[in-house]
Amino acid sequence: MQALDLYAKIEPLIGFYDEYNKLYFRYLDILESLHVENILDVGCGNGNFLRLLKDRNYKSQGIDRSKEMVKIARSLGVDAQNIELHDIEKKFDCVTAIGDVLNYMTKEELYKFFLEVKNSVGENRYFVADINTLSGFEEVADGLLFKETKEQFLAIEANFEHEKLTTNITLFEKEIEGKKYKRYSNTIFQYYHQLELFKNIEGFELISTFDASMFGDSDKIILIFKT
Repeated sequence: MQALDLYAKIEPLIGFYDEYNKLYFRYLDILESLHVENILDVGCGNGNFLRLLKDRNYKSQGIDRSKEMVKIARSLGVDAQNIELHDIEKKFDCVTAIGDVLNYMTKEELYKFFLEVKNSVGENRYFVADINTLSGFEEVADGLLFKETKEQFLAIEANFEHEKLTTNITLFEKEIEGKKYKRYSNTIFQYYHQLELFKNIEGFELISTFDASMFGDSDKIILIFKT
C-alpha cells in the first residue's frame, strides 16, 4: 500500500483533528487578510480545510497524491482531485500547502515545486505554507507512538537524524472473518529546512512569517509568499 494511502487508513486512529483545526483557523485568518477569493490547496488530505473554505464561500479546489485521501475529501462535498500540481491549468489567487507539505520534499524537489506554484498563480498573488521547526522534529515528531483497538494495532517509529525524519508505519488489521490479521507497512520521509532557504526562492518574496503551535511550543512556522 502506498505510504500516503496507508496514512489515510491510520488517520482516524491517530486523531489530531483538534490540533489541525487550530492550524486551519490560523490559515483562514491569513487568507481573509490577503483578500483572496480563488484558492488551490495542495496536499488537501481529508478535505477538512476545503470544507472550511467552502463554508466561507471561497472558490476552492484541492489536490492530493493519495487516492484514498481524495475519496475521503470528496465525501465531504468538496472539489478534490488525485492529480499533480503541474496538471492544473487554471490560475488561482492563492495556493496553500498545509501540514508540513514542504517538509516532504528535498531541497531539489522544493525548487521544482515552487516553479509549479508560480505557474498556478498570477503576478502579485500568494502562496501560504508551513514548515516544521527544528524543535518540531526533535521534540515532537521523533519517538514512538502506539494505538490499539479491538480491530487494529498501530505502531509508528520516527527517527530524526541528519536533518531527516524517517517514519516507519506498521498497521495490523483484523480480517473480516477469523482471527488472522493483515499487515500493512511503509516508510515516510521528511526533511528539515531552515527558514533562510525560503528567503531566496526565485520568483517569490517571503513577506511574512508566523510562529504556530500544534503539538509543542512553536513547532511550526507559517510562511507567506508573494509573487
